[in-house]
Amino acid sequence: MRARRFDLNLLSVIAIGIGSIVGAGIFALLGEVILSAGDLTYYAFLIAGIIAMLCGYSYAKLAAVYPQSGGLTDYFYHAFPSKVISGGFSILYWLTSSVSVCMLAKSFGLYMLNLFHPVYDPTLFADFFAVVLIVTQAFLNMAGADDVGKAELLLVGIKVAILFILIVTAFAAFDGTIQTHPVTVTGGSFFKSIGITFFAYAGFGVITNAAADVARPQKTITHAIYLTLFIVMALYMSLAFVVLNFVPLKELMAGADTAVTAAAERLMGVWGYALLYLAAVIAFVSGVSATFFSTFRISQSLAHQGILPRFYAEKFWRHGSWGNLLSVVLIVAATVSFDFNAIVNLSSGAFLVSYLAIFIANWVLREKTKPSAVLTWGGFILLSGVFIGFIYGLS
Repeated sequence: MRARRFDLNLLSVIAIGIGSIVGAGIFALLGEVILSAGDLTYYAFLIAGIIAMLCGYSYAKLAAVYPQSGGLTDYFYHAFPSKVISGGFSILYWLTSSVSVCMLAKSFGLYMLNLFHPVYDPTLFADFFAVVLIVTQAFLNMAGADDVGKAELLLVGIKVAILFILIVTAFAAFDGTIQTHPVTVTGGSFFKSIGITFFAYAGFGVITNAAADVARPQKTITHAIYLTLFIVMALYMSLAFVVLNFVPLKELMAGADTAVTAAAERLMGVWGYALLYLAAVIAFVSGVSATFFSTFRISQSLAHQGILPRFYAEKFWRHGSWGNLLSVVLIVAATVSFDFNAIVNLSSGAFLVSYLAIFIANWVLREKTKPSAVLTWGGFILLSGVFIGFIYGLS
């Protein structure tokens, strides 16, 4: 009997995780976090990172017992006998992941617009590049997991190398004078910033969707979750230091969505600006690709469970289904229709709800997953506090 061929290894899975996380977290949200948390930005990233690690603990426990490509949706299926509950949480997460593709693509379009500005119709120009990104990455994912893994490994390697150059340059140029940002920080705005930063970590959930494509999912997926979150936390804290100390508040307020590239231009001139623009483009490309990797597998899993229509599992092209094609069409429509800030707030809130459900699923299945009560319920309580504070911050 021929041994099964597995397409992904640990590095490939970590690359998919970093690709999904960093694409949203740094280039689209860092400036917004600083404007909400000011000099408390480090704490926002640290607290959100710790909560993400606790959530990753529950994810890893569940992935070890249920190593299927549906990831979170499979865990809900086993934890909640009611199809209304399991299906509701699964569809919420699936829709939220799809909305995050809209956010990444919209950010990509805005970055491209800055390169070619001024243009006759800025909105149309930005949306054009957003749609091109969505369509190309969707078809790459339909091609197969092996193609995605290799592409992500290359793209993430280039992106992290460029960010590392910026971080090293910033620490070398730092004269010991801490720049302060006189931002009015309230309890509501700080909790909102934690909610946004948690969303900046939230992409690690796609790692569990690779469980069916690795040889030893119990070990590989667990290691990939913890290593990915540790790498990303260190990266976020370092880049927060760069932006906080090398981008004046006035400049940050004028262009929060390009905060990292602004820091690179101050530190390394036009070449630094060009390098970080390249890293930003790569981040959006890899982020959309990694998120499609997750959403396509989730929708096919939901179709097999009878939660989504059967055509979400019927083959369209290679590994893609007709439902995947419909999802791409709807994502394109949403991207050109909705406001960027509305997309960010909707995605952040819905991700928080979905990840709260992961703690519950882990505890419901505790006879099989054998979780620590302290880590499971401690993470649930902390994330609940963040969710309440996030809602309060929006009001």
